[in-house]
Amino acid sequence: MLENLRASASIVAPFLAYMAIGMMLRKRGVISDELASRLNGLLFKVFFPVNIFNSMYKADISGIFSDPVAPYALFGTLAMLFFMMWISQKLSKEPGTRAAIVHAGYRANVMLFALPIAQGVFGEDVSEILIILTVVMIVNNFSAVPMMEHYARQIRIAEGGEDVEKTGFKDLLVRLFKVPILDAVVIGFIWAILRLPMPQLGDTVIKGMAGCVIPMAFITMGARLDLSKIRANSRIALTVVLIKLVVSPAVFIALPLLAGWSERSIVAIITAFGSPSAIVSYTMCENYGCDGELAAEIVTISSTLALFTLFLWIFCFKQLGIIG
Repeated sequence: MLENLRASASIVAPFLAYMAIGMMLRKRGVISDELASRLNGLLFKVFFPVNIFNSMYKADISGIFSDPVAPYALFGTLAMLFFMMWISQKLSKEPGTRAAIVHAGYRANVMLFALPIAQGVFGEDVSEILIILTVVMIVNNFSAVPMMEHYARQIRIAEGGEDVEKTGFKDLLVRLFKVPILDAVVIGFIWAILRLPMPQLGDTVIKGMAGCVIPMAFITMGARLDLSKIRANSRIALTVVLIKLVVSPAVFIALPLLAGWSERSIVAIITAFGSPSAIVSYTMCENYGCDGELAAEIVTISSTLALFTLFLWIFCFKQLGIIG
């Protein structure tokens, strides 16, 4: 038990330390809100894509799509979306508040949290898990815009405004393929299929940049967390966080456990459905005129608690012998 406790802590503790460093640097004025935002953009446009490519381009992905985990993750993500739309009606009558509940409740920070946790468990060889997380990311990107427009329309109608035309499928598709992370998955997948050679210099540079991702990402997240956004006794926010970090992973891990899926599949599902709310939830809610304050609160609480809940999930699975 003590060995599993140490092993689980050794996976999660560095991420917690990085976040604490980020919060300290922000408090001391070393990292401003503007710098944290720019670093986040640099991560998602450059460093994350390089890290993902590094995890894929040398991997053996033969037979990767014969695994049922990817379609399971796809339908699970959609199920969470519709469940949060239903539960939001029980928690609030305001469409702007409902939008924040739904977006922050179903959309996870899979690349910032789930991928580093998976790499902490298995090292760089996480190509199978990466495919699953990419599926979740694609569903998130495709569904978030029409979902937010649905609630934005409800707000306009409630305020006596006019309805507007929905974003077309073509626009959504173009927007999706402009996401650098997805481009990296596609290029890495093609590279692995064709088994293309990589010059030594290129391999060294790619590994060096990939090695910066985890500390840089979590320090940036720590710098962006604003604990002052947590309002006392916020029933809605705490309810959404409970669903996000406890109920969702518990429900979606049941079938993989009963079916005896591999440990990589178990880690993929538990990290994909147990990761905190995506930071972009706040930005999208603000842009669509919804409850950005509630979204920020959910993001802050879930990001603070997620490392502890994921630590408990990993420890329990190690203790049960499900993860080696």
